[in-house]
Amino acid sequence: MNIFKWLELELRNRYISYMLNPSTQKKIRLKREQKRQREQRPHTVYYFHQVNDPYSHLCAQMLKPLNDEYDINLVPLVVGQPPESSTPEPQMYHQHSVEDAAMIAPYFNLDFKPLTNEIDNETIRLAQSILINTPTELFADNAVKVGEFIWSKNLDALKNMNAKANLMNEDKLSEILEKNDATRKKMGHYFGGVFAYEGECYWAIDRLPYLEKRLHSLGAKKTNQGWLVNREESPNIENNSKSKLCIDIFWSARSPYSYLAMKPLAKLREKYNVELRYKIILPMVMRGMQINPEKGIYIIKDCKRIAEEDNTPFGNIIDPVGKAVERCYSMFEYAKDNHKEEEYLHAFAKSVWAEGRHGYMDSSLKAIIKGAGLDWEEAKTVLDTDEWRSETDTNRENLFALGKWGVPTMTLSNDDEEQLLTVWGQDRIWLIEETIKLMQEGNN
Repeated sequence: MNIFKWLELELRNRYISYMLNPSTQKKIRLKREQKRQREQRPHTVYYFHQVNDPYSHLCAQMLKPLNDEYDINLVPLVVGQPPESSTPEPQMYHQHSVEDAAMIAPYFNLDFKPLTNEIDNETIRLAQSILINTPTELFADNAVKVGEFIWSKNLDALKNMNAKANLMNEDKLSEILEKNDATRKKMGHYFGGVFAYEGECYWAIDRLPYLEKRLHSLGAKKTNQGWLVNREESPNIENNSKSKLCIDIFWSARSPYSYLAMKPLAKLREKYNVELRYKIILPMVMRGMQINPEKGIYIIKDCKRIAEEDNTPFGNIIDPVGKAVERCYSMFEYAKDNHKEEEYLHAFAKSVWAEGRHGYMDSSLKAIIKGAGLDWEEAKTVLDTDEWRSETDTNRENLFALGKWGVPTMTLSNDDEEQLLTVWGQDRIWLIEETIKLMQEGNN
């Protein structure tokens, strides 16, 4: 790698490290709060609602409780489809969202039982028109109703909500949606089901607790009641599984979420004696997919707050895309043959996501190999070989066969290799555990 690329990575590292530094984040929050107070503005929370987005339907059910529990000015905005640069496989993403939202809703005491997976454009435009014409004070109730009618295919009820006087022509509707989409982009996001408050975004039910904690720290909580977002957990029971359980993890060296998933997955392995099988995948950008800037920035910031909560080192970053990923993968089979693949991948990920190491350099790779308990002299005999490419190709095909495209994707299987559950994202490791608990409870 030439000196200019090295310098680019170093400069980016310094900027990201500064941006993610807790003291920097604290200063930014303090300045924004002081400015808000000087201008005598209320705690204004923006909410971006996408009518055909399952996660938005879950969030809509939280709007009234959020408004009641916190001293906020809630500003709901209806947005259109996410930009293509944020959803490389839009059809897969939509199907995944419907299935995922339906699985998690009961654990949050929310309702989502879709009778359809696809919403036609005419219905989408009608729903958008209804909610755009809804007064702010009625938005929470109407958003839930619209969602219920859409996902239950009750189009007659939906049409009855749309007063003739409120019919909106196509041009006006598109104009408002474009304006709201631009506001969402300016605030740093790209999906529906997003809350934005004073420079930070909180996507879906999974991130709403972070917004709650921030508002609470500012004294905006009205009562001493508990948190609004409470996920129900099955009680812990003694591990009595007689069958062997395995979790296949589709993992990328350039995915910070893949790195953050490793610690909770290791805990799951120890707790339930499951086997973890790591399957390497090329990063999306190395598969020809593009990611917009706001998505990249949001992901890094999001990972930082997850890492802080889990006490996982993160933030001193040197992007491993390209040569670093390739060199890492070239030694993966060697690590696997020595039963050290998990230690090796974790050592590499920690070095590029938390220790500021250039993952393509021999000195870095040597330290990584030794840190994983492997022999550098043996490992470097396979360094820069290309045999790994056939493995990543196979893994990519298997990933798509599961209806997924991104990492970390995790599949829980029994000793007969029967797939019991497939989830995407480190946010769903808890769902794997709940599935294991249910299996063990059934064995009692």
